[in-house]
Amino acid sequence: MKLVAALILAACAAAPASARCNIKNETKYSFTIESGNVSNQRVGANTSTTIAPGKIVAKGDQGKSFGGSCKDGDSLLVTEERGVVILQHK
Repeated sequence: MKLVAALILAACAAAPASARCNIKNETKYSFTIESGNVSNQRVGANTSTTIAPGKIVAKGDQGKSFGGSCKDGDSLLVTEERGVVILQHK
């Protein structure tokens, strides 16, 4: 039994973790995001999610957009100031 548990633990440790960036959207807009090599990632209005690291291009359903980049483990914040959507590193 201990051998089985050790093998399962070793397999989980050897599996590569997917690299992700945390993003929190504090606006009233939803966005479709392309980042890294991944397209069609969604972040809804007033929600948080994770996206692939890399160059970010985001297009909103209401015509708003933003861009930037993130590295593995970064935390990002999307806000709106005076009608302009802003991407910030937290």
